[in-house]
Amino acid sequence: MKTLGIDYGEKRIGLAASDENEQVAFEIGIIPAEDFFRQLPEIISQKEIQKIVIGLPLNMSGKSTEKTAEVRRFAEKLKALLPETQFDYADERLSSQMASNLSGSQKNIDGLAAQVFLQNYLDHQHSLLAK
Repeated sequence: MKTLGIDYGEKRIGLAASDENEQVAFEIGIIPAEDFFRQLPEIISQKEIQKIVIGLPLNMSGKSTEKTAEVRRFAEKLKALLPETQFDYADERLSSQMASNLSGSQKNIDGLAAQVFLQNYLDHQHSLLAK
């Protein structure tokens, strides 16, 4: 199964995808938010996506914020558009900071942030299966 990681932003949406075995996440790009819903069906088809994981922005204590509610509304639109697709959320705290450390820049890190939280999500899922 291939999984798509989505790092939602008001201006840009970062994307990452897993390999078939959900072992490794790869950055696949950044889409302007206004183009996202138009481009998403093609991305899902090309990458053969069966599951979507959306980064959930929580505050450092793990509590929901106004941005968390915005992302959940975005996710509801996605679920309505793609009713046959599996959905989940991943904690994206510190993923942008980790991505900027990896890239050495704050510029255009949305796709890399999606890769970071998707990889963390995949690793966590595999650790649950190993127990």
